[in-house]
Parts: sequence; structure tokens; C-alpha cells
Amino acid sequence: MFVKRLINWVAGWGGPLGTASGQQIPMPVSPIIEQTKMVTPDAALQISAVFACVELLAQTISTLPLYVYRDTADGGRHPDKQGRLWMLLHDRPNAWMTQNEFISAMVVNRMLRGNAYAQIIRDGEGEPVALIPLSPDQMEVSIVEGGEVYTYYQDGAISVIAPENMIHWKGLGNGFIGLSKLEYMRATTDEAISAQDNATRLYGSGSKPSGVLYTDSTLDDKQLKAVCDRFKGMTAKGGGLYVVDRGLKYTQLSLTPADAQLLQTRQFSVEEICRWFGVPGVLVGSNAQTTWGSGIAQIVEGFHKFTIGPLCKQLEQALSRRLIPITDVDMTIEFKLDGFLRTTPQERAQFYSTMAQNGAMSRNEIRRLENLPPVEGGDALTAQSNLVPLDKLGEATRVGSSPKDGTPVRQ
Repeated sequence: MFVKRLINWVAGWGGPLGTASGQQIPMPVSPIIEQTKMVTPDAALQISAVFACVELLAQTISTLPLYVYRDTADGGRHPDKQGRLWMLLHDRPNAWMTQNEFISAMVVNRMLRGNAYAQIIRDGEGEPVALIPLSPDQMEVSIVEGGEVYTYYQDGAISVIAPENMIHWKGLGNGFIGLSKLEYMRATTDEAISAQDNATRLYGSGSKPSGVLYTDSTLDDKQLKAVCDRFKGMTAKGGGLYVVDRGLKYTQLSLTPADAQLLQTRQFSVEEICRWFGVPGVLVGSNAQTTWGSGIAQIVEGFHKFTIGPLCKQLEQALSRRLIPITDVDMTIEFKLDGFLRTTPQERAQFYSTMAQNGAMSRNEIRRLENLPPVEGGDALTAQSNLVPLDKLGEATRVGSSPKDGTPVRQ
């Protein structure tokens, strides 16, 4: 049945980036390498590089504060802490998950399957009261008469969920469904699994000898067994002094070209997986050389700008599309990205100093970000007195140091 639907789907428009009615299937039609293994999320997460990349992305995004803002009459905006959406998105999306756990689950599904789903539970008045994450592997998305239809399979039951009650965070795709990253990176994960399997067979259970004992004399079976038992015992203990007698000589085996090639293959697999997820290898323990800037600060800045920032914007828009009524134009859902600043006190101090000296933030606004109480007079915006418009240069005066006749002195 699935194969028939896939053939009809492909015949209708000829590719995963086209548009057509019916079920949307987020997988490649013609893999570049045939007979690659289908890798499930469970299997993929057993690859250390995949797990590390997904965990890093989930932890980074889920720890960012997610705010619901409402515009004010003076052109500003303030956190809408009294609204119901604030409780769902900032505190508790459902009865068994924290906000951090909910966002983390959404990120994991989005990164592995290209789609993250959450069902909106509404009360009798149509107001959202809970957000329930759903598995992409149990979801079927179809296009019927230009609209989305979501069908969810769970415990033998089939549920059809209205699109207005579904948050759908899509990755790269045709606009109706995101392309499954695991399906498109099959060649990479297959190579990583094969390299891991070869390494396990080569080095596991002591199958790879660490050295060779040789002698010019002939040993009988009893002597040979005694020597082997002795060296096996010393090797199992890990270290120690090797005492060689009976004219025996020990030579440690060096890394063979095949071993070196295996290590290079595994390192390349790590780099490829990091490339798929947009994560710099150095952030997940890879020893590959960096290419952004000269230090970790530039790498982290690029990671935030090119990976985390776009993902946050996508999720903001997916949440806003279904949770904010189209008539409520003064409400905004937004990640507070200045959470990235919470690195070192020196970096925060430099940022705050620049913002205060240029009149962009008041001192009380800065104190609020640092969880400090406001101070009297701290709401005023200040700026450096020597910052004047170019057309006013030479006209600034200094008050308080004039001659005795009271004439201001030009600077």
C-alpha cells in the first residue's frame, strides 16, 4: 500500500520539493547511493556524533527564555505575564512537561525528522490550555483541496487533527512538510555505522594484538601456554612492567595503514554529521581544525548566528501562526536571544556598558537583566556628553568654567 502511494505521489509531480495533493512523503525519491540502510532515530542516536549534535542543539535552544510580548500605547512592549499563552510557553505547556522539556522534544524531532508537531488542546471557548508534542513517525500529512490534514496513529487508534489545532514546525521542504534529515543523510550514517562496526570487530574483545613475542628457540606446549597466560594476565591488568625471559623478545605493534585509514574514516564521518546539523565539530568534541576566526568565541558566535538564530525564528513563527489570533496584531512570541550573553561577567559588562553609554538601555533595564533591584534615577537614558552630531562640532559649550563676566567658553 505504501509503495503504491509512493509511486502515485512521485508520478504526480516528480520530486520531494514539488507540490501535489495527497500524502506528503519527506524522503528522497532517488538515493545517490543504492542499498543504504534505513536508519531510525533510535539507531541514529547510537552514533555519538549524531547524539552530541542533537543534544547540543536541543539544550541550547531550550535554555533560551521564550517570551510572549504585548505592544504598549507608547510604541514599546512588555511581557504579557497575565496571559494564558505566557503560562503555556514560558512555564508549563502541559501537565507533565516543563517548558525546557517541551522545547527540547520539539528540537529533537525537528532535527532528526525535519518536522516537529504539537497538538493544541483548547477549552470550550477555544483558548489553548495545553501543548502536546507528537511523534513525526506516527504522523501523516496530506493536502486536500489546498489545505493540510493531519492524521495521527497511536495505540491502534487513528485521530484526524484539524490544522488550526496543530503546531507544525517544518524544516527545509516544499512548504507543506519538511524533508527528513535522517532519510537524506543515509549515506553518511551508513558509513558511520560501518566504521563503528569495523572498529568494534578490530579492537573489541582483544582481537587486535598489541605486540609480538618472538624467540630463536623452540617452546613446547607447556612453555608456550605459560608465556601466553602470563602476558594475557599482564595485558588485562592494563600496564605494569613486562619481564621477558627464556630468550624472548617483545616488539610493540605500531598503527598499520589500515588502522590509520579506519581512524580517518571515523573522523570524516564526524565532520560530515556535524555538517548535516550545522554544528561546528569542535563543539561536540571533534579535534578538527577550526575555520571561523582564531578562537572558540568566533566559532560560538557563528554557531548562534547561522544555526541557532534561524531555528529560533522558524519556531517563533510556527508557534505564532497557530497560537496568536490573526486579529491580535499587538502580540508577539519571541525567544530572548540575549540569553546568549550569559557567558562571562566580562562579556556582559562590556555589552551593558556600550548600551548604556549610547542611550540604548537604562541602568535599571540592565539591573533587571541581572536580577538586581531598580535604583532611584536609574530609568533615565544616558549618553556620553562628547557624542554630538557632526554639524554641531565646535558649537558645544562647557558650562561652569566660564570667565568672570559669565560668557560661556567654547570647547
